[in-house]
Amino acid sequence: MANPQPSRERLAGSNSPYLLQHAANPVDWWVWGGAAFEEARRRDVPILLSIGYATCHWCHVMARESFESEGTAQQMNAHFVCVKVDREQHPAVDDLTMQACQLFTAATEGRASGGWPLTAFLEPREGRPFFVGTYFPPTPAFGRASFSQVLRAIAEAWATRRSDLLEQGRRLSDAVVDALARSDAPQSIPVGALARAREALLRSFDAVEGGFGGAPKFPQPCLIGLLAGDPSASAQNAVHHTLTRMALGGIHDHVAGGFHRYAVDDTWTVPHFEKMLYDQALLTPLYARFAVASDDAWLRGVCERTLEFVDRELSLPAGGFFCALDADVDHREGAGHVWQPSAARESLESSGLNEADCAFVLAALGLDDPPNFRDPHHPEDPPAWVIRCTHPSLAVDARVQRGLEALHRTRRGWAQPMRDDKVLLCWNALMISALAECGVTLQRAAHIERAASALRWTFDHLRTGGHWQRCWREGHASTDVALEDLAALVMACVRVSDATSDTAWLQRAREVYAHARGMFFAEANARWSDAREGTSLLYVRPSSLHDGAVPSGTSLMLDALTALVLRGGSEQLRNDLVRSVRAIAVTFDRTPLAMAYALPLMDHWSTVLPEVFTGDNRAVTPTADRARSSLGIEAWTSGGRLWIRVPAGLEVRSTDQQVGGLRVIGGDGSAIAVRAHHIARSDADGGWLQGTVELVSSELVQQARVSLRLSACGNGVCHAEESIELVSMAEAGNGLDPATT
Repeated sequence: MANPQPSRERLAGSNSPYLLQHAANPVDWWVWGGAAFEEARRRDVPILLSIGYATCHWCHVMARESFESEGTAQQMNAHFVCVKVDREQHPAVDDLTMQACQLFTAATEGRASGGWPLTAFLEPREGRPFFVGTYFPPTPAFGRASFSQVLRAIAEAWATRRSDLLEQGRRLSDAVVDALARSDAPQSIPVGALARAREALLRSFDAVEGGFGGAPKFPQPCLIGLLAGDPSASAQNAVHHTLTRMALGGIHDHVAGGFHRYAVDDTWTVPHFEKMLYDQALLTPLYARFAVASDDAWLRGVCERTLEFVDRELSLPAGGFFCALDADVDHREGAGHVWQPSAARESLESSGLNEADCAFVLAALGLDDPPNFRDPHHPEDPPAWVIRCTHPSLAVDARVQRGLEALHRTRRGWAQPMRDDKVLLCWNALMISALAECGVTLQRAAHIERAASALRWTFDHLRTGGHWQRCWREGHASTDVALEDLAALVMACVRVSDATSDTAWLQRAREVYAHARGMFFAEANARWSDAREGTSLLYVRPSSLHDGAVPSGTSLMLDALTALVLRGGSEQLRNDLVRSVRAIAVTFDRTPLAMAYALPLMDHWSTVLPEVFTGDNRAVTPTADRARSSLGIEAWTSGGRLWIRVPAGLEVRSTDQQVGGLRVIGGDGSAIAVRAHHIARSDADGGWLQGTVELVSSELVQQARVSLRLSACGNGVCHAEESIELVSMAEAGNGLDPATT
């Protein structure tokens, strides 16, 4: 067997906690890079590629069963060059391999599947995969061959039927290229694509438990966000119901705050216990928005406690944000979260709750129901309870709140889950954007300042020698950035600029965009690639358009480009956006929900990029929904918000003045209180508004008709008050039942 010492030396220098977890394995691991490929070519053996991440439960299981086994390690080392990859460090490698896994399993098992750990065997010349799977058990189980059987079969086939494996790899990699790097002819987006996508999504809505589809059930914030911008009562109710049911379920950590990665059932009860930064970043703005729109103090509390969890457990002081918390403690899934009722009662009693209050709290948290969790890997352990709540009225009860505080104090004394303490540029930027958005929505200056401080830290620590790096850990930045990193960073700069009125951040956003464009934009076909050309060992540069748990790099870049264009971007930026949209318009037409994060941007494109649509554009923006005053001030509704655009040289007041000012009157004649989310300039103290301004109010989505009354001043003249009459997109026939308005 190969000496494991070189492996320890290779992995010990990594800033990936996942790779460090495997440094002591008897497997002779190599890191992703040219040296591993050269070694495989020298030995004339396949590459065994193992992809996972530090907080992955099943990755831990396969590590204990196979990678820590001397016998299995001997097989691996004898017949393969073994490469260990942290999927979070190398998203393009992971995307290509995951696509190959789904195609391979669809062809060989009749059902596409994927997940982590991800196991692939590659030919060593070009790195094309010829066999791909996920977890393999140490003995045959779950209808799968054992890992040792797989290793033996592939080693024999490489020795005796290599040409068959190479042909299989060619066909599989060609299919991957077609899925992830196909260049379609530019085209326009069919009018109504957004409405049809929302209608299709609503058909899959679980009206009882919320969310979409069955078990396992993921939060899917991209899908929730798609419906959140639809002003129809059915869509708004679906979003509110989903957010409520998730927050009541065990997928929400009632004790410490934050959301787990997914639920193994369809009722949100039993989670897969890892906590990912990206879930907190993508969910909190949705909770903030709907808390304000529905005046729901409990949803607001869910949002605030999630942000407190991030600040307490996933943050560097005044710095960036860590990746995740593990699902396991001492090799037991959920051991840092599940309870025995007796231990919970003891904790409650120690906090001073009397017998009646203890009984009330235990019932409210489901701890007097039958147990709902059992660790499948430790059947000898007694069944346990995942805390959940049955109704918001119980969740806000003072006794329950006091009880949860007591349980949290107790739980802090337990062994804690491992923290993946690296900072990824993309996820870190998503969290910065979330804090800035929540700060504006909830009117919390502390969140805005935390976002700004984290953004300053990011610029100070994730650039080395003028080059952006994807990963930071313990003072060391490394790893080439991906498209998603710089796209998310552009949006973080924009959000902080909006929230703080500091236009310097907007200029930095433009600079980061220019840097990203030079690395990832293909002039020939206007596609955005996930990996930089010439800097990887990939057999193709992927351009994934699929929005999963995290939006794709392309979707994030479309969001960033749109934001820059809305904020007075150059003609070059607008041209980039037009070309980028047309380059992937076929996806919006054929499989729109694949790009659920980007779809709501159509509300903006209908006003700033009407040329990217084909068909009767009135179906997207009815003429009654967009109006222009004699002074050239434009107003329109978009995504349940009201927008005004003030021409250069003019400005309007943001407060409701007796003379002049800006007033919004609903169809029933009553005034609508609005918050101005300023785009070109921000002034939270009721100053003058300029440029493009988004007006936010929970009442706007309930009004079919709106009258915007304003007066403007400019060039030394204050003009007479004007009225702009608007009819909502809903009343104009875009999906909202007028009876609900």
